[in-house]
Amino acid sequence: EGRVTHAGEGVLPALAQLDKPVQLPLHAAKTEVGETPGGLVLTLSRDRLVLSSHESPENPDEMVVRARLYDAIGEPRKFDPQDLKWHLLDDRYVDLRPHFDPFDIKVVVKKEFETLELCPLKPFAVACLPNGYCVPVRVCDDPWREVSAGDQHTCALTKSGAAYCWGLNTQGQLGAKSPGSCTGNPNSPLDCHSRPLRVECPAGSPCQFSQISAGDTLTAALDIHADVWWWGPGAPGHHRVDAMLAGVPVKFSQVTAGFGHACAISQSRSEIWCWGTNAFGEAGALRTQLEVPDHAPARVLAPFKFRKVVAGGEHTCATGQGTTDVVCWGRDDEKQSSGPNPTMAPATGSGPFWFQHFGGLVAIHDVEVSSNSTCVTLPYTVQCWGGANAWLNPAPFGSPDRLAVGFGYLCALQGLEASCMGNNNWGELGIGPVGLQQAPVPVKSPPAEYVDISTGTSHSCGITPAGDAFCWGRNTSGQVGNGATSYRETAPVPVAAH
Repeated sequence: EGRVTHAGEGVLPALAQLDKPVQLPLHAAKTEVGETPGGLVLTLSRDRLVLSSHESPENPDEMVVRARLYDAIGEPRKFDPQDLKWHLLDDRYVDLRPHFDPFDIKVVVKKEFETLELCPLKPFAVACLPNGYCVPVRVCDDPWREVSAGDQHTCALTKSGAAYCWGLNTQGQLGAKSPGSCTGNPNSPLDCHSRPLRVECPAGSPCQFSQISAGDTLTAALDIHADVWWWGPGAPGHHRVDAMLAGVPVKFSQVTAGFGHACAISQSRSEIWCWGTNAFGEAGALRTQLEVPDHAPARVLAPFKFRKVVAGGEHTCATGQGTTDVVCWGRDDEKQSSGPNPTMAPATGSGPFWFQHFGGLVAIHDVEVSSNSTCVTLPYTVQCWGGANAWLNPAPFGSPDRLAVGFGYLCALQGLEASCMGNNNWGELGIGPVGLQQAPVPVKSPPAEYVDISTGTSHSCGITPAGDAFCWGRNTSGQVGNGATSYRETAPVPVAAH
């Protein structure tokens, strides 16, 4: 453009993740005497190999990997496809077959394993040039589909059911050993991970999960066989919940994790079973039982069938299948369980259980909790009680499609639009500026749309329609997942690649 953009020595950054930066002296182009230098003359000869994958048009169970070669400034280069050498990082279950396009290769499951699905195997194809330059590509795209923000850690599931966690790991809540401390912040904890860390597969687990819930000191997940697993607090390895009813193992349909306890709803009878800490009766057992083991979880004896259960700090709430009741139990020092107009259930050996009604047959669409508060979505409004959220007036949310409750703040989805209100000291509202917001404010874009949103103690996360994950708020333990730690992130930042 007629201007000098670089002069002296410097480095050209890498064009792609697998490229190396080019270090060379940068000098202005020679010009006539008295003229202003007009730019730079650089000649680079290094090629760049790019792989992409897509479904085979002939067979949706096959994937095709396409190779293209570009020169240093991004222009396509012609090359002999015979120069490409293809192989797999793991060829135990997957095979490579020629494609009608000589620059492509087909990736298929071997015949002896035809019952397996290609994408959950996560195959990697690799192409190499004669000069030894090789590029791997994950054959199947595996976007995020669900996220759960906890106290100082976050967990998420991919489309294939793989579980990842990031953030604080002092209690083993990430489900895998973090390789070291978080980077970028000398005040960050010694045991945390600021990028998605694959949860280690529990022995006996299919290693595919349908739901995950990040609590405070622990994480719980439901696998595709309807078994519940949990890891943390401070316990090495992973544990399966072994509930028995009339001599038959109980299978589950939903799971939730709190401060030190977790609960799940059974598939067949829609009953709630809880385990973990029980100092306030949050696990539904007698308060004299301070800890409920996972090999003998407590069957909650509240008298109806359940539709959804959520675990707070040290209290638990659930909605019934009749849709007009919400019941809570556990800690109640800030009225997080008893609420504004409670009806106490008859004694059943545990509890007490506090029921809330809102004008007789008013439907309760949803219930969510924070560490010390509870909120419900009603036909035309949101109502909260207890602790840090008691002062909020969330009526402007109307009746959102999705509600998420943090410590002193709320976020909601209406359609694909995300908005938040309440405390914002850590940037947990994701609106850019910090400071209290007494009415809902749209989350700063990009991205502009979300299909899932979750709030923790002081950070929030969302999933876009394309399957990308973004987080914002407190990041002192790497819970935002962007590969570094910081005091806070006041607007959405992309979660690092998994």
